[in-house]
Amino acid sequence: MGNRNRMRVVLAFGGFDPTGGAGVLMDSRAAAAAGVHACAVVSCLTVQTTASFSRFASVPRDVLDESLAAAEKSFRLRAVKVGMVGTRAAAEAILSFVAAHRDLPLVVDPVLRSSSGAPLLSPSALPAYRLLLRRASVLTPNLSEAEKLLDRRIDTFADAAEAARELSDLTGASVVLKGGHFPWRGRRGTDIVFSGGRTTLLPAIGARRGDPHGTGCALAAAIAARIGAGDAVVPAVQAAKSLLSKLVAGAFPSAEGRPTLFP
Repeated sequence: MGNRNRMRVVLAFGGFDPTGGAGVLMDSRAAAAAGVHACAVVSCLTVQTTASFSRFASVPRDVLDESLAAAEKSFRLRAVKVGMVGTRAAAEAILSFVAAHRDLPLVVDPVLRSSSGAPLLSPSALPAYRLLLRRASVLTPNLSEAEKLLDRRIDTFADAAEAARELSDLTGASVVLKGGHFPWRGRRGTDIVFSGGRTTLLPAIGARRGDPHGTGCALAAAIAARIGAGDAVVPAVQAAKSLLSKLVAGAFPSAEGRPTLFP
């Protein structure tokens, strides 16, 4: 029991990427780098490489429920990070879990499509997923995910800042609009944080090196780790960005020529 109470532990709920470059394997590594242990529940199994996505397969609802209960029983959880959900069963399982643990900060990275454009959320999962978004403490969409959530284009940096505020108004969550895909000159890598009624701009740290597989997963997991360790939202994002810049600086080309964050 003493070990349960002393450890800082976050729960990562997301897809299993066989390359280890994204999903809960990346979440675990990023959380560890941020000084926090991550236990993981796999929402679905994916078939992908560092450059392409093929398909995903569901995990039965009873397995999800029992796995979530096992994680909660084993540790005193400090935060929950949700990445790819995939199926209705997974959306309903994690929604039920967070509804029963309202005191836990919830970071949701709205993984809706793969980088190659494949849909990663079944239409039948949408009702539960919408409710999950409204329970989030922090949302971490990238530009295309924010456009999908708001069902409109975001054409300027000023519009992106307004979109972060709008998403916060819709969900009640703090919003970190990730800038890694921003097309505007001088703004790529600048994250827009809307929290507590205020907008904070966090510029890129260091030079970018490609677009490593799994950076979005790593950033959201590191944010959850720092919030689980007691940081407020903006300091948590600042610490996560600093950590991510160090990981990206150490990235190396994969066998397919695309950078990865870890050997």
